Order: sequence, then C-alpha cells, then structure tokens
Amino acid sequence: MPLTTGPVENTGNQPANANSVRIKVLNLTGGTLSGTIRVFRLNGTRQLLSTTSFSVGANASTFFTRGLGNSLQYEVEIAPNQTGGLFSVYGLTASGVIITAQRFVNSELTQIL
Repeated sequence: MPLTTGPVENTGNQPANANSVRIKVLNLTGGTLSGTIRVFRLNGTRQLLSTTSFSVGANASTFFTRGLGNSLQYEVEIAPNQTGGLFSVYGLTASGVIITAQRFVNSELTQIL
C-alpha cells in the first residue's frame, strides 16, 4: 500500500524552512524491496517535483534527499512493491539541519487507499 505524509506546511519553521526532504527506507525482508517515491509541491495546485525509484537489499537501508524548491507546502508519497519496509521522512534546511516539526516516522505515515 502506498503511504503519504499528507500535506506539510513549510512556513515559520525553526531554525528555517525546508529546502529539501530526506526519505529513509529500511528493508526488513529477506529479499529486495523496491518501489517509488514521489514528492509534490502543494502551493495551490499539486505539482510533481520528483520521482525516485528505489531498490534496497535484504535487511539493509538507504536514504534519498530531494529538493523542494520554494514550496510553502509539500507532500511525500512512498509506494513500495511489498510489505516489510519501514520509512521515515524529514524536512531539511539548506544547511542540512533536520526540522523536527517536519519529522514523520513510519507509524505517522498514512496509507493511501
């Protein structure tokens, strides 16, 4: 099942607003976990910013960092090919600092039906 952060507000954050987003993929299966990550700008109209395919080996992890441009709102969708993965999403400032208000752990992501 695909997962989403839902809409994320990107204004008034401390220490600064996000200019990129980091997506962590942890594969807990005995085989390869693959899928697609899509990042959208939500400034009035939902606009696709990036699409990234991933393939993570058994019991391994990786992360991807994707730009947000000047998005005042954004959304991240993660669509794995099977169950057995854990995911997290973090907003990052231009200097790479994690924005704690934009932190989503696996249990906070919403399934898209």
